[in-house]
Amino acid sequence: MRIRAAVATLGIAAGLAATAASFGAGQAAAFQPVIEPQNGVYLGVTLDHSETVALRNSPLPGMVDQLWRDRGLIDIDPRSLYASDDDVIYADFSDAIDEAAAFRYGSVNIGIVDPARLYEMNLPAFQGRNLLLVQFLD
Repeated sequence: MRIRAAVATLGIAAGLAATAASFGAGQAAAFQPVIEPQNGVYLGVTLDHSETVALRNSPLPGMVDQLWRDRGLIDIDPRSLYASDDDVIYADFSDAIDEAAAFRYGSVNIGIVDPARLYEMNLPAFQGRNLLLVQFLD
């Protein structure tokens, strides 16, 4: 990855994490950063349900849809309407956030990752895709 693209990716992901955390900030906020470089997670954030709802209600998901199509991966909950038998995910970033927020305990994790280390395989489809959204529906 070129330096300019790496810096832009880091800046956008850090901005996403900070913005998402600020929407859910307050006494009950559960902002949980995750840093596990040995497992391929360089910087991540776990959002609880209320933070996921706040993120859904912000303009941010729609603004980053194109970035996610070009640079991101979505690990969707198997019960999602967007899951398919052919292992192709037919959802944008905003779709996955919206669906998780609609479930009573739905949440998401967002991070900067090395997909080859995280998923223990080096597929051509992973190249250049260092942003990850993991969706949980319960």
